[in-house]
Amino acid sequence: MNLSMRIEKSKGSARARSERLNSSFHTAADNVIKGNTARHHYTGQTLADENMRGMGTKSYKRGADNFQKVNSPQRIELPIYFNTPRRFDLSPKMKQRTQSVDIGPKSEMANTIALKSSDPTRIVNSKRRLKDYGILAFACKRAGKLRDEGRSYYSMGVLCDNVGKFHEGIAHYQKFLDICKKIGDQHGEALAYNCIAVNYQYLGEHANVKYYEEAIQYHNKHKELADIAGKFIAHVNLGIIYEKMGNQERSSINHQFALRYAVQMSSVQGQGVAIGNLGKIGTTEIRGDGSKMKMFIEKYIDLCGEVRDRKAEGGAYLALGHLSQTQKEYGLSSKNYYRALKISEETGDSDTHMKAKCHFGVANGQLKMNDHMRSILKSLDSEGS
Repeated sequence: MNLSMRIEKSKGSARARSERLNSSFHTAADNVIKGNTARHHYTGQTLADENMRGMGTKSYKRGADNFQKVNSPQRIELPIYFNTPRRFDLSPKMKQRTQSVDIGPKSEMANTIALKSSDPTRIVNSKRRLKDYGILAFACKRAGKLRDEGRSYYSMGVLCDNVGKFHEGIAHYQKFLDICKKIGDQHGEALAYNCIAVNYQYLGEHANVKYYEEAIQYHNKHKELADIAGKFIAHVNLGIIYEKMGNQERSSINHQFALRYAVQMSSVQGQGVAIGNLGKIGTTEIRGDGSKMKMFIEKYIDLCGEVRDRKAEGGAYLALGHLSQTQKEYGLSSKNYYRALKISEETGDSDTHMKAKCHFGVANGQLKMNDHMRSILKSLDSEGS
């Protein structure tokens, strides 16, 4: 086969691959964006609305698990019928930062957040699909199909995120953002701001705290553009960032705004996330007004019961035990730790189980010591009289 024939064959293969990818989501997604279908069109709903409507249901679409987590960045996700790549939750797999290091785009290693366990198949598939979406983006650009080009860049961003390449993901989301601005797609623009902001948030948490400032900037841009559901997401994320930066006042203000918006939307799980963040559920340090904190945690426990989230309920009782212990209410503290212990046994939550067991023993020891000291003082009083 001569050179010209090989070139033509290569071009034909690339065109065919581009057409296959394009047809996989072009018709459905383009109709959704343009509002040409009766089944999947926006009736005044934003992408954030689409996400929020699923909160509180166990069968919710991809990415819903993120909404169930306290102290976890909240992402806006495209609905499943857009047929874009599935986003994976990398939070449990990210290695914690041990020191501040500047991770920049100098090399592939420097551009990647280390993961505790990486799936080789996922990495290979991501690289292959990145190449495919790159071809599709180029083809759409030449054909003048800006919406499809933008969706290709968004898809490339998700694929980069799935293997911890957050800098590369940001670069693709920036291209997606530019196209959304060009065509006046505010839904897409809000989505892009959220994606960029959360990526910077992860970089701030796992690479260098300087990225938090970038994250704050983009979350604020998202908040300014968003409706109530989007503002809820932006405030949750801002609250988490400020808490990480040690600014408890700003963190509390943002979580209170998030709670207000969740109440307005009648979102039970949204309220749970906001109240959980306010009460610092899942952390070992309780700050602020004890009575107010107790109210937040007890309300969170009620909400966990409504959505049948037993694991979160166990974490809440653990936090309530910490609070009772700091207030020297050792009897109440023991009861809360015991509840956390039993629930964690039921749910298989080994981390909560270990903490609850340890603190239950300490609280019981403190309770018995107090009783012992009171009996000694009582006997001394009786001898003195």
